[in-house]
Amino acid sequence: MKLRFLTYTLLVTAVLFAAEKTSPAQALDISSGGQPTITGAVGGSVTGSSNVTNDLVVTINFGEVSPLNTNATVKVVVPIALRSNQPYQVAVSVSGLGNANTEALQASDIGFGVQNIRVLGGAGKVCTQSTHTVRSPFNNDPSSSATVAANGRVAYTSSLANVTGSTIILSGPQLSKNNSAIRQQSDGYVFDAVFVLTPQFFATGTSSATLIFTIAAGPNVPC
Repeated sequence: MKLRFLTYTLLVTAVLFAAEKTSPAQALDISSGGQPTITGAVGGSVTGSSNVTNDLVVTINFGEVSPLNTNATVKVVVPIALRSNQPYQVAVSVSGLGNANTEALQASDIGFGVQNIRVLGGAGKVCTQSTHTVRSPFNNDPSSSATVAANGRVAYTSSLANVTGSTIILSGPQLSKNNSAIRQQSDGYVFDAVFVLTPQFFATGTSSATLIFTIAAGPNVPC
């Protein structure tokens, strides 16, 4: 493969699934969890709202991801806020990566993990009988698990290749103490969606993708 300038863009969005159209927003809700961050990028950027009451719409530009970027990895952390008045589950789907050339960027080249689940504030409900569970294999920081596979490509414990269809990544008990019709600053939980891309040689191909996070009623677990 020839050395070339390559940038990669990832759009992260959320879709709210509520039981009924008339249900309060807090019944099942996803929003921004704070300002996203990017490290190790050359010419890259990440944009998104720092306000936890705003919708989740994040655009990631990994920037230069050929060996011209001499950093070990490009790492993006996207905080995502969750609210619910019932047990929940979060799923993610991905579209836009379909390069037939195996030397072009593949879903397996983008490490994807879930980390750092924490209460958003005083109105977040802390349950004693159940915990919030990250589904396997996503409970890791891909930047810490990167290895070089037999084919010479960097591999991760979990990547976007592990997202098939609508894939459940997180579930747990009720998230919010109250049942407000509007989002509040402190009424739920936050987790970090971590994306990692290791600069290496890639052939020409599709260089963008869209991820959609959804929340729905989950398994009935005690609180």
